Amino acid sequence: MSKYLLKKSALQIPWTESPFFRQLLENTKNITPYKKQLAKSFNKNGYVIIDLNLNKKSINNINNDVNKYTSNIIPTSEDYKKDKSIQSNVYTYTNSPRLFEGWKKSESIKNLCLNEQILETLEFLYDRKPFPFSTINFIKGSNQPFHSDTIHFHSVPKLWMTGVWIALEDVTKESGALKIIPGSHKWDLWNYQDLGLSHPDDIENGELVNYREYETFLKSLIETNNVKEEIIELKEGQAIIWAANLLHGGSKILDKNKTRYSQAIHYFYEGCQEYYHPMFSEPLKGKYAKKWCDDTYNIKNC
Repeated sequence: MSKYLLKKSALQIPWTESPFFRQLLENTKNITPYKKQLAKSFNKNGYVIIDLNLNKKSINNINNDVNKYTSNIIPTSEDYKKDKSIQSNVYTYTNSPRLFEGWKKSESIKNLCLNEQILETLEFLYDRKPFPFSTINFIKGSNQPFHSDTIHFHSVPKLWMTGVWIALEDVTKESGALKIIPGSHKWDLWNYQDLGLSHPDDIENGELVNYREYETFLKSLIETNNVKEEIIELKEGQAIIWAANLLHGGSKILDKNKTRYSQAIHYFYEGCQEYYHPMFSEPLKGKYAKKWCDDTYNIKNC
């Protein structure tokens, strides 16, 4: 039998994204019905939801730290724009601050990145060791348009990146739950070069100009494919795990008084040649804006 039907590492992409996924799953020994269904859902839809069974104390510790480090922050202020611990205003669509890389300040935020159930699930879905490299903590809904994480973070070989988003309270449509396009992880990968855009450093306000054009492109792509979004409501302590190229964003906030405490974590996988920032890279020219992390230097060991 062909090695492509038996060996998960035969191709340089995750086995759950392989064209031979069905055969690989059938040839996986000692797999539980739960894990089998998990893999099937991830392959088909590009996401799965798991329950982390977090205790209330750990959740409260995270939310309290987020409040502490974002207090007195006004997103429209000049200080906000300059503060690298707060998510860039290019990717901010509400007046609620987002804590960027809070793991550097909060042990509680960092500990959630190292949650055993998350790491074990990712290792099963990718058959490689994952490592966390980025966090964003939210107080309210993001209201962010659809995007793929492959425009923000990517790898060589491709697709070795995963997003995990954990509800730190019950998240509903009213509070601006996450929205996704199921199955969009199987669509083509798109970067600024593909869209004919100049390097952000070569044009005025390049980061903002390019990203808005990218959002417009995705809106047209979704309309052309005639697909419907799905809004993901989660209970406190549940997590959604999505594939690198899955389109996702924040749904419209229906009740502006409601909070949406949550934490997004991004993971790479060991063994890649490059971990890079696609927005500022030119992969067709072999030029990569490297991320700060690698197999041995990441959130796990900082």
